[in-house]
Amino acid sequence: MSDQADGLRRLMRERGASRVECAVGEQPSSDPDPIRVHPERRNKAARSYVFTGGKGGVGTSNLALNIATALGEFGRGVVVIDADFGLANLDLLCGIRPGRDLGDVLAGECDLADTIVRGPGGIRIVPGSHGLKTFVDMLGDGPERLIADLARLESTTEFMFIDAGSGLDAVWSRGGIAADELIVVTTPEPTSVADARVVIQGLRGRAGPMRIRVLVNQANSAAEADDVIARLTASSRRFWGVTIDPLGHVRLDESVRVAVRDRTPFVVSTPKSPASRDVRRAARRLIEERAPTRGERPGLIATLAARWALDRVAV
Repeated sequence: MSDQADGLRRLMRERGASRVECAVGEQPSSDPDPIRVHPERRNKAARSYVFTGGKGGVGTSNLALNIATALGEFGRGVVVIDADFGLANLDLLCGIRPGRDLGDVLAGECDLADTIVRGPGGIRIVPGSHGLKTFVDMLGDGPERLIADLARLESTTEFMFIDAGSGLDAVWSRGGIAADELIVVTTPEPTSVADARVVIQGLRGRAGPMRIRVLVNQANSAAEADDVIARLTASSRRFWGVTIDPLGHVRLDESVRVAVRDRTPFVVSTPKSPASRDVRRAARRLIEERAPTRGERPGLIATLAARWALDRVAV
């Protein structure tokens, strides 16, 4: 098992993407080395964040997109990967129409660079599949090629966001345990808070050094959000021995609904709205925080590569 995992790690170091990312409507460049790596980013893994919700409909994708856009407006390099296979919607939320997506990469129909589109704030978006075309056990070396390309992409940015969808299974299968931080999105509704608890409880003993955060969406006030966070923090520590940290809250705001309808991030369409101010506060917090200390721990993509190799052997 270790031989295959080591082989994948070598592959990731040696193989780079061979095609340029381009904005919607643009043609790929003939540049043989299209994804430029800033000298300060060489051999550095991006700070990785996986967004998930205990249940669907809490706004996980929308918050991931808007926080990423705010970081982009602050001049930070951000890649957002839509890993919610079958229910991908980041492209819909920001009004882009990608010609290719992750499903095409896994099926061997294109390279990762063919899928990348520029989003608001200069961020790069890897669109997810709206329905995988091939069963995982029939994908051949698709996951291996995808991981190698993602490793190259990871070295070109400061922040890597993965929208994993909802539930513990999504976190486990789409990289949550390998990330630097897991951001659990909840609303103040009792059912949403209860589902967030299930996700946090399920991470007990699995998370390792990963930091678990909570972000409260659609809060009527800061006091209501603080109460939700306090209850989640107390129950997680008392019953499961899991420590969670708040990332903040985003207030209930009519401009969010309008922005979704218009397929524009609300931090762009209504930059001074309460929700936009809250999102920028969360983005600034991520910027100001010290980058995670990994020691000898590999980055997100390297960890996923090793896990994929082991899973293949176990099948």
